[in-house]
Amino acid sequence: MIKIVKESFDLENEFKNISSNKNGAYSFFLGTVRSDLSFSNTEIKGIYLECYEELAISQLEKIRLQALKKWDLSECLIIHRIGRLNLGEKIVLVITSSSHRSNSIEACEYVIDSLKIDVAFWKFHLLDNEEKEMVYQKNKDNEKMLKWREIIN
Repeated sequence: MIKIVKESFDLENEFKNISSNKNGAYSFFLGTVRSDLSFSNTEIKGIYLECYEELAISQLEKIRLQALKKWDLSECLIIHRIGRLNLGEKIVLVITSSSHRSNSIEACEYVIDSLKIDVAFWKFHLLDNEEKEMVYQKNKDNEKMLKWREIIN
């Protein structure tokens, strides 16, 4: 299941929606807006996320299907928010489920690493002076994807 939403989501409800007695393992990744310094050493007051929704859903579905197939998952849920988010608010949720923990854990890590690089989301820091500062991909995230591409292919 994939969702791109403007409003917050309820972690417990989302878990209930995908839980099943046939699963022995669930892995969760919950990303939130953190207090940090921007590239210009200005305190971040929040973030703003945009996406090209049709393309993002297609890209997320591709990642989801790869994870389901590679790690023999029962379910893979991806929720990503867009719009203005304040410090502490939830940004992204990934839940993977499988019979055994290793599949669930590895798949969850793959999904979050992949969506940071391969999905049409644009992230901006919201600064003190109400300006936006675009956030670019990090080299370490690109390096992680090289590892995953070898595993997936």
